[in-house]
Amino acid sequence: MKMCVVAARAGSKGLPDKNIKMFAGKPLLAHTVEQARESGIFDIIAVTSDSDRYLGIGRDAGANLLIDRPAELATDTISKPPVLRHALAMAEAEAGQEMEMLFDLQPTSPLRMPGDIPGAARTLSERPDLHNVVSVSHAKASPYYTLVEETADGRVELSKPRDGRYGRRQDLPSCYELNGSIYAWRREPILAEMPALTDKTGFWLMADECNFDIDTPLDFAIAGFVAHHHFGWPETR
Repeated sequence: MKMCVVAARAGSKGLPDKNIKMFAGKPLLAHTVEQARESGIFDIIAVTSDSDRYLGIGRDAGANLLIDRPAELATDTISKPPVLRHALAMAEAEAGQEMEMLFDLQPTSPLRMPGDIPGAARTLSERPDLHNVVSVSHAKASPYYTLVEETADGRVELSKPRDGRYGRRQDLPSCYELNGSIYAWRREPILAEMPALTDKTGFWLMADECNFDIDTPLDFAIAGFVAHHHFGWPETR
């Protein structure tokens, strides 16, 4: 069995109620729930939240498991892994059997192509050596050319110095950035509390125009512009 988790805490500070802010005609988290449903790969689509209002929006969008998140898992400082393990336990109790895969689909990254969720699932299914698959986009700043770090003595230097192998930009290794949209896990690494990036992590490359993690009013405005003018979604007002 496969499940997805849409984690939508109600206490956002930078952009209040961002998870249910109206985006392209519907609450933000509804886009992710509907995309999960339309992918056709999940037995359980779970929304976990500390808000009855958020859970109701998830239900109306098509979630079939609503998880009332305990207060200790809904603080400003809680990390995602305990939330996922709690959701996994609730889903397995509901289904009466273990989940093979768990997908963490971030509601603040609503721009996904129809093939992205199934593609990440296919990558994980076809690679039994992998613990998980993360979604990425092409890096905006190359660590070999434009990404710099501050040194102890107040200078800057390239994050990844070039050596003799990389004389031209075209020779550089492909560089990607995590976009937060999709994390696909096998069950055991979640229970073992493994980090998201290990030597057994694969990736699914998403289109650059999908690379939005909405956390501020500016993020929200730009993502809404791209959704409307590039993807043809209703205008965000």
